[in-house]
Amino acid sequence: MDVPGRSDEDDVVRRVGGFDTGGRAFVLTLFGGGGLALGLALPWLARLAAEQEWVPFGGPLRALGAPDAAWLPWGRPVIGLAVGLVLAAWVLAHTAVLHVSRAEVRVERYGSVQRVIPRERVDGVHRDGGKVVLEAASGRVLFRDDVEGDRDAVRAAFVDAGYPWEGPPA
Repeated sequence: MDVPGRSDEDDVVRRVGGFDTGGRAFVLTLFGGGGLALGLALPWLARLAAEQEWVPFGGPLRALGAPDAAWLPWGRPVIGLAVGLVLAAWVLAHTAVLHVSRAEVRVERYGSVQRVIPRERVDGVHRDGGKVVLEAASGRVLFRDDVEGDRDAVRAAFVDAGYPWEGPPA
């Protein structure tokens, strides 16, 4: 339906943040591989730490590094991999995804919209380190969190939707 004074551009919603397929694969590989490597290196690291006089809990560290059960040589890396993948899944789910339109900003986490911030409440958008900050005219912070992705793309999503970007271009 055509509405006078309104174009199709007004209905454009830009998605910023989150991880694309390559980013998700990278996070899963990084955390899973790190857990696997830690599981493989745990006996060596525990023995090394137990040999140091200044490290507390030498007895438990020696026990942790000793292969007492037949399953421990392969079990530690598998447990490390599992823990790493769980942490990666948490990072992926916890990362904010913003859907920016001329009417509102929807904040999505864990696969569902957690918050909707109407455009008329947003008086300024800027970066604070790696975080994107949306502020009201009163100075109240409406949103402050890390938003993954290209800094220029994040800025462009807000500027193209008519939000007042404060600060440097990127």
